[in-house]
Amino acid sequence: MDSYIDYINSKLPDKPGDKILYKYKRKILTEMTDRANEISSRGSIARKVVDDLVISEYPDLGKTYAEFHKKETASANRKRNIILNVVGSAIYLIMIVVIFLTAGFANHRWDINWAIVVDGVLLWVVYLLSIGTSFFANMKKIFHIFARICLMGAVIVFGVAAFILVLAMTSLGSSWIILMFALIAMFLCDALFCTFHKHRLAIFYWLFYIPVMSVFAFIIIGATGIIAWRFAWIIIPLSLIIDLIIILVAIAKNKISSLEVADTWNEN
Repeated sequence: MDSYIDYINSKLPDKPGDKILYKYKRKILTEMTDRANEISSRGSIARKVVDDLVISEYPDLGKTYAEFHKKETASANRKRNIILNVVGSAIYLIMIVVIFLTAGFANHRWDINWAIVVDGVLLWVVYLLSIGTSFFANMKKIFHIFARICLMGAVIVFGVAAFILVLAMTSLGSSWIILMFALIAMFLCDALFCTFHKHRLAIFYWLFYIPVMSVFAFIIIGATGIIAWRFAWIIIPLSLIIDLIIILVAIAKNKISSLEVADTWNEN
């Protein structure tokens, strides 16, 4: 065992107070000792031969320690972030209630102040969904569906929070239009997410979302009177023309790529 300790210390010098380094050294020492006992159990082999064989199986402790340190640090950061989010969320929710009660007893406008609690909770949900988006987006693409769900949920919940705020603070009859904007933003963010992360079906999402977004845009433009309803409908067929242009560009791009591959193959 002394030879293992000497070898480990020669490759990984001591750093006082470094718990991760100490944990790694203990882990490697245990593995080396177990490996030596396994080899020795197979027959009568000289101890020095066993030690040399075991040590040869750990040629680059510096590199493996760097990987171990990265994982341990990430794990510690995750635990710390979970604790901070739980404590921070509790403090935040308590503050919302305190602000709601303070404002209520100060101005007695309970008919408006209810939005403080509702919007406060909704914004907290948006924050949690944004954490979920970031968490799943950093995983393999098979898990990106959950990131997309969290992202779309965050956008639509934020839109609902904005709608409730306007509804509580004003008498604007067309405040529901905010929800139409939220729906457009939801589909747009999902399409951009798929494009940014280079999903193979990204183009199909664009082809589906563009007409859907055009319907909501048609409702917004018609309801606000920017363009009369009898003219605003043209937005929908225009969205289909945009889809057609995207399809033609994609086909042309694929054809050019195929020709380049064929030329390269013929040159070789």
